[in-house]
Amino acid sequence: MSPERVFQVLLTIGLLSGAWLYGEYHQKTVTQVGGSSREAELQAQNTELTLELDTLRDEVAQLRSLLKNGPYPIPEDLIAFVEKDNGLVFTEAPFAELSSPAELRDSAERNLEFAYAADGKDGLEKEQLVWERLGLIPPNQKLRAQWIAVETIDTKGLFDLSSGKILLSENFNPISIPDSGMLVHLLTRQILFQNFPPKTFVDSETWRTWQGIHRGAAAAVQSRYLRRRAATEEVEWDNTADNREALLNDLSPAFQGFANFPFMEGHDYAKLAYIKSRDAYRDIFKNPITSTLPLLYPDAMDQPAEQATQRIGALGLRLLLDPHLGVETSSELTFSYSTDSYVTSEKELTWTVTMKTPEAAARLQEALPSIIPESGKPEVTLQGSQVTVTIAL
Repeated sequence: MSPERVFQVLLTIGLLSGAWLYGEYHQKTVTQVGGSSREAELQAQNTELTLELDTLRDEVAQLRSLLKNGPYPIPEDLIAFVEKDNGLVFTEAPFAELSSPAELRDSAERNLEFAYAADGKDGLEKEQLVWERLGLIPPNQKLRAQWIAVETIDTKGLFDLSSGKILLSENFNPISIPDSGMLVHLLTRQILFQNFPPKTFVDSETWRTWQGIHRGAAAAVQSRYLRRRAATEEVEWDNTADNREALLNDLSPAFQGFANFPFMEGHDYAKLAYIKSRDAYRDIFKNPITSTLPLLYPDAMDQPAEQATQRIGALGLRLLLDPHLGVETSSELTFSYSTDSYVTSEKELTWTVTMKTPEAAARLQEALPSIIPESGKPEVTLQGSQVTVTIAL
């Protein structure tokens, strides 16, 4: 048996033993019949149990310290489940390690830099400026800090795109079914990353699409695993998802939409392909689309980015329109979206949206002046199926 496997077994035994010892003491306490001798006996047992629990805690702490300096032992049954469910095999041995909160935050920031690498070091800040001028988010937002907070709040683990490693939080519990489900999620990210390594993302829309599909697929695998465990075992859930939701509720509706996109539309897109066939499922990673439009509307055609431009994409357009036009109208207009691009100079932002028909473009041109903040003195023009917005910076 490997040292890593030994660590895992000892850790599990320690946690289970502690629970058993507590249960034994509790049972004896509630069944006591009184009398000074019986009371003295229980006190002695209590002292002994306390010492044994302290010893077990120390041993678990030592095991965690050993694990912190090396690979975390991944249960073989989880590896087998992920390989079978995805119809793939790991090209390299699955790898995970325990990480501190600071290391998890650093990983979340590295992932952002990986995503925006094509647009330079300040790519996220440039996008923040565009989102503010268009009215997607309120002014003076700190997108970098917000993304890191949402990714790390009470998380039990992250997948690091720069290294291909799984980083688990120090309080990851291998006995917890929800924690095991999160590890299945991260293992799916890792197996997809190994089999279909990402190329450079030409713009943030391509990144959102890629992330939506990969995280959506991982969320779907995680759901299937948890349903399987819940069918035979009682599952105790924690409040991690509630804490994330509470944080998102304090942020802008558009940010919430971007953050939840992988777990809603991305999840459904991957699940639909999975239901069709394993070949169809693998194909969404082998031949990835590059725009969010087909994730919102599965029958829509993919729209690759133009060179040297950025896009807010179909998802960004829908999130821009939703609060002002309502879900039904904004969805109808977004379905008529074809592509968009924006460029910035020192003085102005120029955003061009191409719709499928002149009629849809005319409706968009009519709606945008009341949506885009007046502070940018927006000028909205129409030419055929194309709407152009010019905003002062």
